[in-house]
Amino acid sequence: HAPWNVLCREAEFLKLKMPTKKMYHINETRGLLKKINSVLQKITDPIQPKVAEHRPQTMKRLSYPFSREKQHLFDLSDKDSFFDSKTRSTIVYEILKRTTCTKAKYSMGQGEGRKKDSALLSKRRKCGKYGITSLLANGVYAAAYPLHDGDYDGENVEFNDRKLLYEEWARYGVFYKYQPIDLVRKYFGEKIGLYFAWLGVYTQMLIPASIVGIIVFLYGCATMDENIPSMEMCDQRHNITMCPLCDKTCSYWKMSSACATARASHLF
Repeated sequence: HAPWNVLCREAEFLKLKMPTKKMYHINETRGLLKKINSVLQKITDPIQPKVAEHRPQTMKRLSYPFSREKQHLFDLSDKDSFFDSKTRSTIVYEILKRTTCTKAKYSMGQGEGRKKDSALLSKRRKCGKYGITSLLANGVYAAAYPLHDGDYDGENVEFNDRKLLYEEWARYGVFYKYQPIDLVRKYFGEKIGLYFAWLGVYTQMLIPASIVGIIVFLYGCATMDENIPSMEMCDQRHNITMCPLCDKTCSYWKMSSACATARASHLF
């Protein structure tokens, strides 16, 4: 969290693109593609997350680098939500990155007091570098990260993005649904949003391979008793003695002892 004037100043300094009042229309698909998209939407509707950001939009706001002199161009109807959580986190972290660690002044006493003060002062002088990253590297702080926005568990909890992400994304009960990538991006930022977008595509690409693998495995189970090499190796009546696998330390072995390996190789 940061005051409004600080957010505006840093957004202008970082040249962050923010939504303006100007809207533009997104061209919709026509003809056969439109029909195909509508059919796919109806089929996949049960596995779509119930999130407003995930629904198809026909209108979007034009974004422009923020400027305090041109605030009239931006949609400032709700100042509390104009800078979302990931933008505020970015701004506050940028401030911390370039904030200097101040050196405290100590009065130099006599005897033991002087030794303690000089030792403490020498430690503080090591802190005279820029930013939270230097303090983390020097071990002054163990970690630095933004806290979550609002609670997610409980009946009387005020509805927020964190609670919505928990209900529609971060639970085992919704593993079969598509990810609300836009909401993940809005809450955590572009880097984490892009990672989970890639993870979702990667998982989808593995589905055809897993289907083929299941079919092959079931075929192996069905034809297990018809596979001649594994049948001969597992037949105790043959009781064939095999030569040692090495010259000195290895002994003779029964071919039937490789029965499990032969069956597994047929399955997979």
